Amino acid sequence: MDRIVNEIKSIKRVSAILITKGIRYISYDINQEETRITVQLPEFGRPKRSDEIVASNANFINGFKVVKTVNGEYAYVREADNSLLPFRFDVAFDFNEYGYAMVGKDGTVSWINKEFKHLNRKGKMVEEQPGKTWTKDDGWQGIGAFSKGVKPLSMLYDGRGRFGTIAYYEIEGRLKEFYEYDGEEVSSYPYTHFSSGTEFDEDGYASANGYLLSENGILLSPETIIEKAMKKGLIGDIIEEAKRNLNGVGRTLQNQPLHPQSIS
Repeated sequence: MDRIVNEIKSIKRVSAILITKGIRYISYDINQEETRITVQLPEFGRPKRSDEIVASNANFINGFKVVKTVNGEYAYVREADNSLLPFRFDVAFDFNEYGYAMVGKDGTVSWINKEFKHLNRKGKMVEEQPGKTWTKDDGWQGIGAFSKGVKPLSMLYDGRGRFGTIAYYEIEGRLKEFYEYDGEEVSSYPYTHFSSGTEFDEDGYASANGYLLSENGILLSPETIIEKAMKKGLIGDIIEEAKRNLNGVGRTLQNQPLHPQSIS
């Protein structure tokens, strides 16, 4: 294969699609620009499909092997019957332990499952049509690997509309719903999309739109966190810890100027 990626952590379509002399040039960044893959496609439609394999991964991973055909497309061979499947992509990677693989096609990226359904922008798994060109509604601009918490979640990103959109995808095959907790009651209205956000850490937390998200679906505002911490006496513990640290910092900085210059 002409790409070497040891561990797939993320895939993102580079914003610009260049069209020159009837050829579309589309670039995908893998693992936050660690690797960039640029493909050439017809200005309209997909390349004429070929079943001639010119390169292949060495081993089957979770039931499938990624291969490359003579026209530059990526495909999968199924281990159960050693058959080349008809689905074609610009870039494609191994299936993970949850039964999903990252792919890119026509300038959009998505998760596919082992039934070769892909995740569209509405959060639905839809049938993949061999030879069909993807539109922006057929996928996302960027997706990340599933988190390492108890409830793994993948961060999805799309900035091709008026506002950026971030959502989180569950291994059960749906967008994660988050419910706000105000310290007394949990709201009945679910949040699934945000304008900004981070990936979930190993402890099962992320932030989005200024809120704290828990992998179990709870959304907390900073005000709620502070109020609950004050009621439980945690603020005092935090202040005492900060004072202890400040004493150490104060001793090391006591001879420093009152207004240190900024680092240019």
